[in-house]
Amino acid sequence: MHVDQGTVTTEGAELYYETCGEGPPVLLIQGGLSETGATQQLATELAQQHQVISYDRRGLSRSTVTRDPQPLTMATHADDAAALLAALTSEPARVVGPSIGAVIGLHLTARHPDQVALLVAHEPPMASLVRDPDQEAGLDEVAELARDDVGAAIRRFVALGGSREGTQEPGAGPAPPVGNVEANLRRFFTYDFPAVRTAALDLDQLTGPARPPVIVTGGEESRGQWEYRCAQQLAAELDCKLVETPGGHNGLVSHPWATADVLRRLFTESIG
Repeated sequence: MHVDQGTVTTEGAELYYETCGEGPPVLLIQGGLSETGATQQLATELAQQHQVISYDRRGLSRSTVTRDPQPLTMATHADDAAALLAALTSEPARVVGPSIGAVIGLHLTARHPDQVALLVAHEPPMASLVRDPDQEAGLDEVAELARDDVGAAIRRFVALGGSREGTQEPGAGPAPPVGNVEANLRRFFTYDFPAVRTAALDLDQLTGPARPPVIVTGGEESRGQWEYRCAQQLAAELDCKLVETPGGHNGLVSHPWATADVLRRLFTESIG
């Protein structure tokens, strides 16, 4: 599968992107510290019917920053995604985002609904949806660790999510990272981590006949975890059914082919 690469200049940043395939556009917004290559297998599968767009979030790996707003918010990331779509397609996109990518997707849908045909939001980690004192105390500890040791912070962050050792499709896995991992960790904990923790939305901005449909998903192997409970609460507040997908919080990477099957079904059922 041929992959095109390029950059798009947005307000204060230059975003690295990759596209593959032809057809109605799909935007994959990465979660966590993930680069474009994290969902390369999913993108290749979806590219059989779609133009798939993915990118490195501002400040991570191949996407550079000239100026960040203070503080950085999910709205900035949403505007970056909107600028990317405006540069690469004239059609509203099917947007898929896990974790922080889901939070960005929700803000994109609220702020730029004309650019979104459909949003699939997978386990958005939003304290505004589910208040959990133990989770918040653990995140406070992560923030404290990150001031001196980003390695210790990410280890505590991963442990906070509980065991994520689930199943994996044979041959599934992300592409090797190309960016500076330590620099990405510093960037994440300085800007994106606090931005996600304070993210909140007026859910009225996501509902109504003129708004694109929002599908909320949770991993079959994530049941009971905080992010899954956030997805359940968001689905309840949007008065829609939570759709379970293969794998867990990282299912787009661990189960790319099965996830592609689910996404194609959701695309067809929701917008044809």
